[in-house]
Amino acid sequence: MIRRVLLVFNVLIFTPIFAILIIIVGIFDNQKLITGYLSNLWARCILFFSLINFEAIGLNNINDKKKYVFISNHQSALDILITFAAIPIPIAFFTKKELFFIPIFGWAMKAAGMISVDRYNKDKSKKSVDEGILKIKKTKLSILNYPEGTRTQYNSLKKFKKGGFIMAIKSNYPIVPLTILYSKKDMINSKIRLVVDNAIDTVTYDMSDRNNLINKVKTVIESNFN
Repeated sequence: MIRRVLLVFNVLIFTPIFAILIIIVGIFDNQKLITGYLSNLWARCILFFSLINFEAIGLNNINDKKKYVFISNHQSALDILITFAAIPIPIAFFTKKELFFIPIFGWAMKAAGMISVDRYNKDKSKKSVDEGILKIKKTKLSILNYPEGTRTQYNSLKKFKKGGFIMAIKSNYPIVPLTILYSKKDMINSKIRLVVDNAIDTVTYDMSDRNNLINKVKTVIESNFN
């Protein structure tokens, strides 16, 4: 209960502060290096002052000089905080377009390079993939994708959508599978582990192979649940 209250309190305190900083810095930070650092610090501050600890395994599989497409499972709102706090390079993610209309918060997401997705329009969703490719090529950002499209039940995976994999194949950037594990359904009060697996090269894949790539990444993530 205490951690839950602290988490809500710290989200309400730190999010506006860092949002304003990101908006100001983002105007000048075309490469998104500084906004990436601020996003990392935002997540770490919230988790630290909420007394939420986590363990990150396999961070040595990430080269801070490279860019990636991170493919992750998604069980909790904590996932974003854990990932932003743990990953040592700037990242952006796909999120529903409605969030960009929220004053300050939405402006900060845009300034940090987050990518708007219209979940109810397939044509516009495809354009979001192209926008993600442009972001990864023009900035220092790596892209975080939750292929299930929504949060799932405890320790389970839904069918993976293709968008993040299409982006990885088109851009030729490697995929890094991420697995976030909670020791119990009460996720805030559980032991939390982020597993960073070896990068999967996408250069040898084309669109006809995308299902093979999806299955390969999903198998890696599923194996970590065991």
